[in-house]
Amino acid sequence: MISKIILYVDNLSYIDEYREVGVSTFLFALKDYCVGYNTNTLGEINNVKVSNKFVLINRVLESKDIDKLKELLPKLKVDGIIFEDVGLLHLVKELKLNIKMILFQNHFNTNSSSVNFWLDRVDSVLISNELTSNEIKTICSNAKKPIVLNLYGYNQVMYSRRLLLSNWSEEFNIPYKNNNLIEDVATHVRFRALENDYGTVMYSDKIFNGKELLGLDNVLYYYVNSMMIDHDEIIKYLANLNRDLLDCEDEGFLDKPTIYKLKERNK
Repeated sequence: MISKIILYVDNLSYIDEYREVGVSTFLFALKDYCVGYNTNTLGEINNVKVSNKFVLINRVLESKDIDKLKELLPKLKVDGIIFEDVGLLHLVKELKLNIKMILFQNHFNTNSSSVNFWLDRVDSVLISNELTSNEIKTICSNAKKPIVLNLYGYNQVMYSRRLLLSNWSEEFNIPYKNNNLIEDVATHVRFRALENDYGTVMYSDKIFNGKELLGLDNVLYYYVNSMMIDHDEIIKYLANLNRDLLDCEDEGFLDKPTIYKLKERNK
């Protein structure tokens, strides 16, 4: 099962240890084109020697970003791109790059129809982190191609192009702190907030562990996001994928449906 793991690497110095536990497919966040991740430059990514290498581009892009990518993408020595902005599909086609494309839009692709629509255009789709295990199994069974599932890490709750932490600091005259743990005053739900020049990402406060999804058919990769997780914990998880949940982990929405639309009420 370890052969199906795709692991986001937040620190290049850990790669050899990850390879020792059997990981062979790695994801690196591209500098200036990602929000909510520690990033690496094109040169750093190109210099990594691993069997399978993907680059993450998860920003919503502007025209000037696309123009810069036209020069940058042909220089990247990677096997594929995991991306959010669908404009990248047109760019890769225009550049005639022979590269795998995996669509990763955190809160989209929640049903077989939308997944299959994109599978006609990309190599795979990383489906939403807000689905139940039964919904995920249904999508796996009906997908035209093998898909990618979230397996372990802090789930992304939201992404804003605004600099929320900076704005709050200025508006309320409070000390600025990045990688901040904030709490909603009404619900007392806590979020991990990360900001860079391109926006703000909020993650859940607990680590998602989707171990019950292991072994499903029609899965290309299981995604492990090491961002903000102690390195030793990542190694332990990878070395024993079927371990029980720890106190700092939960199963997200796997056993509790998300309500996307309110039901009609009888008058």
